[in-house]
Order: sequence, then C-alpha cells, then structure tokens
Amino acid sequence: MTTSIATREFPPELPEGLCHCQMVSLRLCQDFGLSSRETGVLQLVTDGLADKEIALALGISRFTVNKHVRAIMRKIDAGSRTEAAVRALRAGLVS
Repeated sequence: MTTSIATREFPPELPEGLCHCQMVSLRLCQDFGLSSRETGVLQLVTDGLADKEIALALGISRFTVNKHVRAIMRKIDAGSRTEAAVRALRAGLVS
C-alpha cells in the first residue's frame, strides 16, 4: 500500500523537539512498520556504523543490534545492510 505524503494528515502541533522533517520521517517509518528503536538503528546503519558501534552507541548488545537489522531488512524488503541503507535514504526514512 502506497500513500502519497501530500494526502497524509499531520497533527497541527509537532511533538516537542521534532522538526517537520523528523515528523515526516517518523510517519514514514511507522508506515513501514518500523519501531522507534529500529528507526534509530536504521539511521546508524545508514551512517555507516558497524553492529559493535551501534551497540555501544545505544547501550544494547551486538546480538540485539543484529536482530534489529534483520527485522529492518525484512520490513523494507532489503537483501543487505547496504540495500537497506539505500532504500531508507531514497524513501526518506532517514537523513
């Protein structure tokens, strides 16, 4: 199911600390079924961090990072981390 961004309704007030671009990205990630943690992991994957670096940055284990990455790849239909990063950037899921 594809939805045009122009047809979506956004709340009149943005949550504190979020700019409009972050709000759009958050809504897109929710459309793909990504949790907020998966969205954060995806951003770090897109930034080029390895599982060990992501684990350290988020205070979670490498095993947990790997589970998140696999779930992200499944949800956005990517065959590799690189493909996931490219798809995320092209879809506007991350910056």
